Amino acid sequence: MGQKTANLAIVFADISGSTKLYDTLGDQLARSKVAETLDTMARVIKEHNGTVIKTIGDEIMCTFETAEAAANACCEMHEALGEVNAGIEDKTIIAIRIGMHYGPAILEGGDVFGDAVNLAARMAAQSKANQIIT
Repeated sequence: MGQKTANLAIVFADISGSTKLYDTLGDQLARSKVAETLDTMARVIKEHNGTVIKTIGDEIMCTFETAEAAANACCEMHEALGEVNAGIEDKTIIAIRIGMHYGPAILEGGDVFGDAVNLAARMAAQSKANQIIT
């Protein structure tokens, strides 16, 4: 497969404090909640015409054609956590942190590469729970 270049919004959304989640809930329940959270985020991404590129542990990487679609999806991902958090104790509330960047990216073999991807990943690393950094 050849590579293609396109301007995209790249988003990384990471479950904040997942290590504590495993400590508090135990392996089985925590894994179930992480999977439910990733499924919820993937649903929101698809509803906003985004593409899930991959999941990396408790993080999801996705792309959108426009920054506006990405921003709307990011906000809705935070809101959708209410479903995931229904019925769990305050000390185990799941939160996500999101980094987003728009710019030229290389699409190759179903993955995305380039400086815009690296910047989005850095934004996610700097964000805190319940935060979106662009």
